[in-house]
Amino acid sequence: MTRISQMPNAAHDGRAMGYVPPRKLAISNKLKLQRKAANSIDPVTYEVVRHALWHVNEEHGATIQRLSGSPVAMYALDLNPSILTEDGEFVYFGPYMQYMSGVTDTQVKWVLEHRSDNPGIREGDMFLANDPWVGAAHQQDVMLICPVFWKGELFCWVTNCLHQYDIGGITPSSFCGAAESAYEEGICIPPVKIVERDEIRRDIEELYLRASRKPEAVALDFRAQLAGNITARERVLALARRYGPGVVKGVMRKILDNGEKAFLAKLARLPDGVWRERTYVECCRPGDRRTHRVMLTLRKTGNRLVF
Repeated sequence: MTRISQMPNAAHDGRAMGYVPPRKLAISNKLKLQRKAANSIDPVTYEVVRHALWHVNEEHGATIQRLSGSPVAMYALDLNPSILTEDGEFVYFGPYMQYMSGVTDTQVKWVLEHRSDNPGIREGDMFLANDPWVGAAHQQDVMLICPVFWKGELFCWVTNCLHQYDIGGITPSSFCGAAESAYEEGICIPPVKIVERDEIRRDIEELYLRASRKPEAVALDFRAQLAGNITARERVLALARRYGPGVVKGVMRKILDNGEKAFLAKLARLPDGVWRERTYVECCRPGDRRTHRVMLTLRKTGNRLVF
């Protein structure tokens, strides 16, 4: 089966085709990546740093909850923080809304490919995004993406995603059941630099808030997301100063390697086969009286899963 990323006419256009990261990202030479990682880490140090990174991510999420004032964050837990490597691979994902795990790395990789040259990715920058064609699940799930630099080189990323009260659209709250396209569901923002050298860009913030019926609530949530990223960024840099950037990066790589090995080992214990699950959706727009069947098919062959 041909993958979308291997189709010659599957270029991201923001209308019919969403962004699919290629195997090798096209990153500008202007952006220097910190790739040096320790090859040998003693087991005690590995466990200490591994758990420290997990707690950084948990503190990130708790910071958003404490500052947002939003029941969406505090009670619905419709958010999630994450830590990614310099090239956009997951290290940790928070224990909140799990489906957001499928949209975070895609948006970081888009930023690497489309923002590393112009306007550039620099220390103290952050990017705001909610474009479904780039990776957002829907426009209310707004992501704030923060690069973490060590001595002028991109070390890793910390990001968070938080469901907003209202970002425009034809219905208050931006849950637009009568919408027939994404353009009716609120403002659609590809990753844009909203924080530059640790200063909020007022022009971009005002453009973002102008679309909302609840600009004060959205502004407060934005600052909660900003505080979460700053907290996580400073904690990661503190670990790099204490243990060395090579050790912290080596731990990140080992977390990825161990996760892959564990998954492949579990996959090997399952028999090859085909599994199907179906569900039904009642109506797709106002006035529709049909019931629509949605089918998911999973094929397992060796160490490969095809959905």
